[in-house]
Amino acid sequence: MNAEFINQPISGAYEEKTFDLNALSKSPIWSWAKFITNNGKEWVGAFPGEPKKIAVAEKINQVAVLTSDGLYILDIEKREVLFYDEQTDLQIIAETPTKEKFVVADYCQIGTMDKNFNITFFELEYDIENVEFGAYDGNKLEVSFAIMPNYYIVNGFLDTTNWRIELYYKS
Repeated sequence: MNAEFINQPISGAYEEKTFDLNALSKSPIWSWAKFITNNGKEWVGAFPGEPKKIAVAEKINQVAVLTSDGLYILDIEKREVLFYDEQTDLQIIAETPTKEKFVVADYCQIGTMDKNFNITFFELEYDIENVEFGAYDGNKLEVSFAIMPNYYIVNGFLDTTNWRIELYYKS
């Protein structure tokens, strides 16, 4: 199972499905994502909004597609929307290393989303803004954010075994 944002495909190159779910606001900008199912079948989905992030939680058979217009959680085998939030505050999403849930961040919080789409935010020692996720190093997800109110930019890791942030650089 795989998913990635792509440029608009040539018509007919893939089987396509448009995910235009009667949103309150319609973006003139669209994103395309190519999906590869567990049996190797490729298809493309079109989503309103600018592309932000795709995450694949393979153990729960869910793919998250985050655009500027909303969050879609899909079953790519069935090509169905399992969950849709057109007014999401989420700014970034990633799968956990165990591929059984998602790590999420809005403007000022970090948490997890489970297979039933429930979000649990972590208690942090400080107020934060502008969360960004990087790559994984084992079970640790690279993160950066600004600590408020002085807007110190920090980098560190979110340890997905205990859900604690370990800082390694302050500027």
